[in-house]
Amino acid sequence: MTKNEKATLEANLKLVWRIAINCQESAKSVKDDAKEKAARAKGYREACIDVLVYSYDGKSGATDAVQGWIDEAEQQIGAKLEL
Repeated sequence: MTKNEKATLEANLKLVWRIAINCQESAKSVKDDAKEKAARAKGYREACIDVLVYSYDGKSGATDAVQGWIDEAEQQIGAKLEL
C-alpha cells in the first residue's frame, strides 16, 4: 500500500466517523439515520483494519492504527461515536 493510499484510507475513515458523530449529536429525533451512519462507520472501520492487515502482511498494528485515526476524528469533533 502506498503512502497516498494509506492517507486516503485514513482520511475517509475520519470523515465517515465524524459524519456519524454529527448525525448522532444533531438528529436526536431521527435515531434511525444516526444508527445507520454509526453502522456504516463501524463497517468502514472493519474494512480499514482488513486492508491494513493485508498491507502489513498479517503483522499486528492494523487495529491500533485505525483506532488512532478514530481517536483523532473524535478529538477533532469533541465527541465520541456511541457504539
